[in-house]
Amino acid sequence: MQTIQRKRINNNSNEKKLWNPLKKSLLYLKEFSEITSLHGIRHIGLSNRHVLEVALWLLCVIMSVYGSIALMINSYERYNTNPTVITVEKNYRYWYIQFPSATFCYADPINKDLAKEYIKEKWNVSSGEEFDYYMKFITEAVNVTYESLNLMIPYSKNPKLNKINLKELSDRVHVELRFKSSIFNTEYQNISFEPVLTEMGTCYTFSGTITEYFRPNGKIQIKRNYSPPSCNFFNSLCYARAESLSRIVAYYVHYARELPNIVDKYFLVVDNMERDTTFTFWEMTSAQELRKLSPVQRQCRYMDEPMDRSFPVYSYNICRMICRRNLAIKYCGCTPHFYLNRDNSKICDLEGLACLSPYNETLITLQNTDGSQIWCNCLMPCEDSKLFLDRDSKRTWSYPVPYDIRFRWAIDKYSKTRLRRDVIYSFEDLLVSLGGTASFFLGCSVLSFVEIAYFFTIRLFWYVRYKTD
Repeated sequence: MQTIQRKRINNNSNEKKLWNPLKKSLLYLKEFSEITSLHGIRHIGLSNRHVLEVALWLLCVIMSVYGSIALMINSYERYNTNPTVITVEKNYRYWYIQFPSATFCYADPINKDLAKEYIKEKWNVSSGEEFDYYMKFITEAVNVTYESLNLMIPYSKNPKLNKINLKELSDRVHVELRFKSSIFNTEYQNISFEPVLTEMGTCYTFSGTITEYFRPNGKIQIKRNYSPPSCNFFNSLCYARAESLSRIVAYYVHYARELPNIVDKYFLVVDNMERDTTFTFWEMTSAQELRKLSPVQRQCRYMDEPMDRSFPVYSYNICRMICRRNLAIKYCGCTPHFYLNRDNSKICDLEGLACLSPYNETLITLQNTDGSQIWCNCLMPCEDSKLFLDRDSKRTWSYPVPYDIRFRWAIDKYSKTRLRRDVIYSFEDLLVSLGGTASFFLGCSVLSFVEIAYFFTIRLFWYVRYKTD
């Protein structure tokens, strides 16, 4: 009998230990329901309510919580995915558009005398078939782009050539820059063509605002107090001209905060030719409030939001250049020599370029062989100006007119509308929406959420620690 009684006492003691925490929890929740400012909770915890009343109020509270959470999630998704709107502006008389830049690349950038010196220094050859072989190699190597990678395959099998530093070779034999320039406003006469490293090799850009980040030598040279030229509706003519060029060039006209890439349209200027190109434009601006949003939210990037440390500024073409560079590293483990290499990745030798040759179409178009687009995560610039060719005229002349190569680019027609990105749903709007939803469904405010946090953290800790049965 004593043994049975002891077992009963132990069982009762265990049940008491099990039920005491549950009892404390229920008492604590009842206390919370009596003092909370959340509507409906109080009726669930009152002891004089019928079980059906409690069930009804519990159902109402659950439905209200569900409805408020669903709407809050929708509001948050809208803030994350679609907080901006594009509007049209028409007060064109007050606009100043940044004058477009021009970048030209020599069709044949090799100085033959320098190339001869390089061949003699490197291989101690000055004439004959071997000299012609090395000269052909230099010509094709300096001019190599994604479009001509297949030309490097035969040379990659020559051990004397495979370890040549192609970037150093290009710099050694590159022709000297020679030109004269003029612009519509004498205030900008100090602007010059500056060397820039592009996917077409070393080229030269006029009035570019990001040129200093892409010097062929890899050094960043910021131009202090530089004011790029701009045009207004009241300018009768907005143009610039380059002349006295030493050899055939291909030039690109583009937004001043952009660089040309391998797929952009170019204009060829041959011996004794003057080419005149005029453009219309489409401009996109953005509100200052857009800076508060992330690039994913606003679906655009500012120039000072780079994606890669080798490319310290952002533009759409630069993003695609980064994509091609990363693909080259993925395919063959090296970076083509016509990219900046600030992260010290391996630069492609002739074997590396030959390895990339089968992928040249993929690298140029950024499309897979099945036609699907390669994902590069390239967002449009938040501030941009798209140029459209309006007129392209050529004029050639012959002796006794002096030899010259020249081109001109201009804006003759001004758009009377432009687009602007504005924030239509800011973080403050999100807070107002969340607060209104919570107030509508639960009758609470910000202090109600503070109260809940307090009740189930600090207050609960001291309750568990000191509350007695």
